[in-house]
Amino acid sequence: MKEIVTRGYKVKIYPTEEQTNKINQTFGCVRLIWNYSLMERLEIYNIFKDYPELYKSHKYKLQRDWKIYFPFLSEVDSQALNTTQQELKSSFNNFFKKTHNLPIYKSKKNQRNSYTTHTTNNNIRIEGEHIKIPKIGYIKLKKKRRALPCDSVIKAATISITATGKYFISLRIEYEQEIPILNENFTRSIGLDFSLNSFYVDSMGKKANYPMYLHKSEKKLKKLQKKLSKKVKNSNSYNNLRQQIAKHHEKVRNQRNDFHHKQSRYLVKNHDIITIETLDLKAMSQNKYFSKKVIDIGYHQFASYLSYKCHDAGKLFHKVNKYYASSKICSVCGSKKKTLPLSMRVYTCECGNVIDRDINAAINICVEGIKIFFNKEDRTTSLA
Repeated sequence: MKEIVTRGYKVKIYPTEEQTNKINQTFGCVRLIWNYSLMERLEIYNIFKDYPELYKSHKYKLQRDWKIYFPFLSEVDSQALNTTQQELKSSFNNFFKKTHNLPIYKSKKNQRNSYTTHTTNNNIRIEGEHIKIPKIGYIKLKKKRRALPCDSVIKAATISITATGKYFISLRIEYEQEIPILNENFTRSIGLDFSLNSFYVDSMGKKANYPMYLHKSEKKLKKLQKKLSKKVKNSNSYNNLRQQIAKHHEKVRNQRNDFHHKQSRYLVKNHDIITIETLDLKAMSQNKYFSKKVIDIGYHQFASYLSYKCHDAGKLFHKVNKYYASSKICSVCGSKKKTLPLSMRVYTCECGNVIDRDINAAINICVEGIKIFFNKEDRTTSLA
């Protein structure tokens, strides 16, 4: 089955000094138009919030209107300015839906910046070892990189800078891909139960044994942050220490990302049905006892990797219901306990089943995935 898919393609770039200045100028212009457009929207909201009809009928300034007040905005990519205003509009719509908080102003002191531009008339394209970007020109790409899929179309590009001063470009590409279809002769199904100590425990009793990268680097980070607190703000030594701290955090992020990719690829390669539990990560991260572990593990990112890799490989990926009591149900007889405190790590049942509670939960999650596969109506909604 052929299907048009949208994927991201991120690669490091090496702009010249002139191109770096132009990119940084675009970051500043994007920040300016965001802040002024946000100020306008907040003022209109405060004036007309009790009069919905007047509020909806108001016409906000477009980027061409802001260019009258700030002529230097014409020097940067107009698509980047338009995209920023569209993102702000979307943020306000999410605020009114009560799914997100009110948008805030962007600070000049933020070390991480980005802007997005869209493709028009093939103005964003890769030619050999360079990529063409509007208003910037041809920028050198990293040599060792993945090749774009055949007949892929670049829809948009996001240029960003990290806290360590590295520049990247993220391309949104579309291409036609052959998606295999999973038949009923599947042989391998697995369930994953979340674990704070080992990342997850699967239905066969194996643990992922996540290395806890952030926890391992905490001592070194603590020393550096202690030194930073004694430095004069914005001095050379202060900025150098900030760079060192940023490099440590970047290394942890890269290690975590690498672990998630390798682990998800292994699972997709060796199993036909993968089922995981649905967690309220926001509530878990607010718990003072294990908030750091939840952040360090990055379960949401891992789940997203599993989702798209299962989709590309034609495998079934399913998240069980948030309120499914996988830990309380016996994996042998199916009876359910009324209560099961977290301190009780071994599950015992009247039927004689004595098993680790995490393995018991993983088996129940695995069975739920198999049920979904044979339920023809729910299968389409569960395919990633």
